[in-house]
Amino acid sequence: MAAMANTLFVGNLPFNTSDDDIALAFAAYGCTSAKMQYHEDSGRSKGWALVTVSTDLATVAEQMNDTDFQGRNLLVREDRGKVKKEPREPRAPRQQGEKPARKPRAPRDENEVVPENNIIFVGNLPWDVDSESLAAFFPGHIEANVQTSRDGRSAGYGLVTYENVALATDAITLNNGMDIGGRTVFCRYDRGKTPKFNAAAEY
Repeated sequence: MAAMANTLFVGNLPFNTSDDDIALAFAAYGCTSAKMQYHEDSGRSKGWALVTVSTDLATVAEQMNDTDFQGRNLLVREDRGKVKKEPREPRAPRQQGEKPARKPRAPRDENEVVPENNIIFVGNLPWDVDSESLAAFFPGHIEANVQTSRDGRSAGYGLVTYENVALATDAITLNNGMDIGGRTVFCRYDRGKTPKFNAAAEY
């Protein structure tokens, strides 16, 4: 769906929120439309809505962002439209009966110090959160992808990439422990990743 010049993204909503509930919350800003977003396959709420208002978006976002709504702090910003997903490369066909070789997993050092980098690991995600929903909670990112298993289902975690380490660090501080879909997610630097940023961007 394309972003509209007067449309807001409103996130961290309870799953039972109705369009009327959102419209009422934004009535003072000339709300003309409020639409909760749902998964096409299951019909379940994504926990966010698109709200059209007649008031200046920056003003509404500043006044409504982080305000309490039914016991949750709203995430309000200008809608950016649908997140573009990169096409995956097709896998080579597997011979009948052939099983992929698995590499033995080395034991993890509990005292391992994860180096700071520009990629965030976001864990404990609800199973119905997709890449588009994840991206909405991490403004300013370059890329946000929910990781999936071989059957295409969510693996329960995602990776969010920022332009530099400083932005990633701020995002971890802001979002670690936040509620997404009734779960408390945890955010940390991704293990074993080489920073993918231009050093000049941190100046």
